[in-house]
Formats: sequence, structure tokens, C-alpha cells
Amino acid sequence: MNKFLFIIFLSGCFFGIYQRPRTVGEGNFDFSTGFALQFTSNPIDREYIEARGYGLLGNFNIGFSYGILKGLDVGFNLSGAGLGPFLKIELYNKKIGKTRHIFSITPYFLYDPFFSNSLGFRGDAIYTFVVNKYFEPFVFYQAYYHPYFEEFFQASAGYKPLGNVGNGYYQFFGLGSGFNIYIQQKRKSSKDISPDFRFNIELGFFPVYLSENRRVIPILNFAISFGGPGFFKCYRIEKETFCPGGIFLYIISALFS
Repeated sequence: MNKFLFIIFLSGCFFGIYQRPRTVGEGNFDFSTGFALQFTSNPIDREYIEARGYGLLGNFNIGFSYGILKGLDVGFNLSGAGLGPFLKIELYNKKIGKTRHIFSITPYFLYDPFFSNSLGFRGDAIYTFVVNKYFEPFVFYQAYYHPYFEEFFQASAGYKPLGNVGNGYYQFFGLGSGFNIYIQQKRKSSKDISPDFRFNIELGFFPVYLSENRRVIPILNFAISFGGPGFFKCYRIEKETFCPGGIFLYIISALFS
């Protein structure tokens, strides 16, 4: 069981947004889950860095958000870096022409109870330009401070963690887009209605610097995530009742049983 958890949560890097890039709106709830894979632009680079102790594998993430005020969310996240609460705060939200521009920051407090029993911190800076309610492109910068992660990761997995820039700091750059799906149109009159379902695609970048020959190899991180409060509702299609959350919970229970 412990080995399985290690493979799921710590086998790869722990980078990515995996959630709606903007705040979800006052009184709205959001659920997110996703996975990521790392790769290089050519197989030779992959062999080169793996021979020097780096591993390119997958990662899994689960998170929940709730809008306590307009422009302010509180949430809880579980990923390879640990679990803990976070806040998402909109610092800028203005419509220019037909596009709404939003800049937010998201500080995380993380604790890893499964493996290293250590504390860590994460900060996201996200710029979103909302084309319409169905389409939300974004760019982001992500930084971690996890002083014990590198030592533990190498001792347990035999790999060097990606994204490390020294002294317990990690950084990551990325871009992506959210795609929103609205099913129940007749709801409260709020202008900021959270989508029933949504999914994100992300492409991130973090370099591996090899000091022995002063070479930088770019590592790409491709992530897919999905979520929305609609996963915790049931829908009647003709004479059948469909509950997306039930299917998801069944898959999770099967994995961990």
C-alpha cells in the first residue's frame, strides 16, 4: 500500500495548477483532479538526464475550492508535495474591451504525512484572460519551498527531483486553458456562476541544469485535469440516472482497496 501511494503521489514532479485558473465565485464549490507526465523534446536528452539520476514519471493531484467572497477562495489540495489548505486571491480583475483580465496569487501550506513528515510551502501566480465563460486561457509561475524533499526523494526513489534550483527551492513555468461546460442554465442570478463541469490542459516547463558540462535540458510537463461541482450531482437522462461522482469514487476506492 505504501509503495502504491509513493508511485501515485511522488513518482514524478508535483507541479501544475490542476484547478480553475480564476476564483470560483462567492458561494460556489469546485472539485479538481488530474495527472501529469514529463517528457523531453527528444529521446537522447531523456536518456542523458536519466543516466544522471533524474526520473521522468507521472503525478496525481486532487483539490477542493470554495468561494467565501468575490475574488477569494479557500481550498484544500493533495499532491506529491503533501496536503494542506490554500487561499486564492484575485489582485486584479478588469475587463478591457471584450476580454476580462485577472491576476491572482495562491499561497499553500503543505504537510507530507505519508513519507517525509515535513512541511513545505507553495505559491502560484496566475494570469488569466477570459475570452468568454466557456474558455479561460492562462499562464502561471509556481514556486515551492520544501527543504527536506530532495533528500527524502533521493533516498526513497533513487531519483533527483525535477525543478530544483537549490536550497530547497523549486520553480516551474506553464501555460494552459480551462474549458467550461454549463448544464443547468436556470440558477441564481449571480453573474459569476461556476461551471458544472470543466477540464484544463497545461503545458509547463522546468530546466535541468547539468553543471558538469554547463548544459541546460528543457523538461516539459503535460497535464490534464477535470472538475466542477457537477461531479457531485446526479442527472436524469431519459429514464436513467447518471451520477458522475459515483463513478469517480468507485474508481478511487478500487485503486486504494
